[in-house]
Amino acid sequence: MNDLLQSYTLLAAGLRADPQFCLASAVVWLDPMWQDADEDWDVPHDEDGTIGIALTVTRKAFPDIYRQAVEAIRQGASYTDIDRLICDGITERGIPLDNLEWIGFGVPMPAYGVELNDADFYTSHPELIPILACFGISPEPNPYHMTIPDCVYTAGRYIAADLEKHPDERYRQISWLMQWLWSASGNSSIDLSYEELCEFQPLSWEKDELAFAMDIIEEAEGIMSDVLAGLEFLSSQPNLLTALERNIQRIYKALDKLKGKKDEPRIRLAWPCLTDSIERRAELIA
Repeated sequence: MNDLLQSYTLLAAGLRADPQFCLASAVVWLDPMWQDADEDWDVPHDEDGTIGIALTVTRKAFPDIYRQAVEAIRQGASYTDIDRLICDGITERGIPLDNLEWIGFGVPMPAYGVELNDADFYTSHPELIPILACFGISPEPNPYHMTIPDCVYTAGRYIAADLEKHPDERYRQISWLMQWLWSASGNSSIDLSYEELCEFQPLSWEKDELAFAMDIIEEAEGIMSDVLAGLEFLSSQPNLLTALERNIQRIYKALDKLKGKKDEPRIRLAWPCLTDSIERRAELIA
């Protein structure tokens, strides 16, 4: 063995015997993004730096996804495989990430907001047409030129507030349905459409903002569950639809008497008693 190779062998043996070097090697192997996140990273399959950004985000926000992605890269996974691994992992935690290219813009949020001026909304939600008809709204005759009067939103929100604390859960679910239809829930994912949500600065992946985003998403999912339950129940109760329409007409008349004033209408709404209430059914089961 010549002196050069012998020196290399001795140096390598010395480094392997050095605890500090071994620790540094382990850190670099297990956590390749340990340095400043602003540096450029040489990541395979990542010509525009998308995966580098995704690794930086997941390292802080989702360490387990980060570990899986690093391992996949070392095993030669394709860009598509890594894209799906990270997107699926984040989506499973409640954050809807469809494409890795969006991860650098901030936390993606679901948008359930209703667009009553959009003709496609009525095509996508035909089950809502009988309910909206109670408010005097119909996509006919020209769904592409619709204007929803302010009084309709006022009536819908008034009904939502009236039913919000009703003792029967099914009426409270109808309240959530009204809050969704008239953008009155106070949850941005429920009240805003995708286009409206895009006008706001997205929340970042920092710990506090990520936690806030996940709280919004979790609350929105619960609200939409109640919305669907309220929609199903209201659609199956013709007498309830009749009562809804009568109450809407009461509100319209009260608003008309105000003649444009911003005062809230003072009116008592009447709702039919549901004889097979949840409490009653529980008593029968017991």
